[in-house]
Amino acid sequence: MTLDFFKYVEVPPHPSLQDVVTHYRVTGAKRLTPFIFPDYSPIFQGLIFNLCPLDDIILQKREQMSLKYKVYFVGQAISPSVLFSSSLHLDLIAVNFTPIGIFQLTGIDLDSFTDQIIDAEAVFGKDINELYEKIMTLNDKTQILGMIDEFLCMKARERKKHNRPCILTSLSLLNQHAGNISVRMLQKATNTNPRTLERSFRSEIGMSPKMYQRLLRFNQAKQYIEENQYTAWWEVAVRFGFYDPSHFISEFQTFAGQTPKEYINRLLLL
Repeated sequence: MTLDFFKYVEVPPHPSLQDVVTHYRVTGAKRLTPFIFPDYSPIFQGLIFNLCPLDDIILQKREQMSLKYKVYFVGQAISPSVLFSSSLHLDLIAVNFTPIGIFQLTGIDLDSFTDQIIDAEAVFGKDINELYEKIMTLNDKTQILGMIDEFLCMKARERKKHNRPCILTSLSLLNQHAGNISVRMLQKATNTNPRTLERSFRSEIGMSPKMYQRLLRFNQAKQYIEENQYTAWWEVAVRFGFYDPSHFISEFQTFAGQTPKEYINRLLLL
């Protein structure tokens, strides 16, 4: 793998979508060898439009499965995975939703989609495949992005649900503290009991508040060691609120499928 493979152009959405979509990613690449897509449990829920149909795409998680959809919905990952394809040409547009975006647009219970990549029709209905057929008639990426943007703006105007105040407050606090805040403190700040906060998070975010806190802290720590590759693990543990270096390493293995040292060594080889 090379760093070039992971390059993409980031495009902002329409201002009316700022609470729903963080950005669009436009990726195009040609390779001499098959594609391998490692996924290290990022904070991400989104849509992926495959503008150049792949010959095949295999998801390797706990089990191996073949994916054949026009548009993919990516639920929040809570475990590492790898995508493989024998195709040599990649042409994708990804929609990165905010943690509250999918629930606001669709009103669906997100708990059942966690850690899965599925047909987007299961989330957005037949409308999403009709959109795909329209964009496949276009050659200009700007026009394609405009059509996707317009589709999501329409969905936003038809907004199904609004998030509970306890979710909005909890997410704000979690982001302020880089995940280094206890669920008990979130309950106190939102004046909710454990069951209410848990149920709200699972329904609207797709996971428990504890899992979101762990994922956020892991991703913050992963970004930190990417930028500071020779940092001692005890320093990372202290900075991000892990009990000790062993706890940090254990959490990293859970979400990345490898130790921090193995991960950094792979980065150094790129």
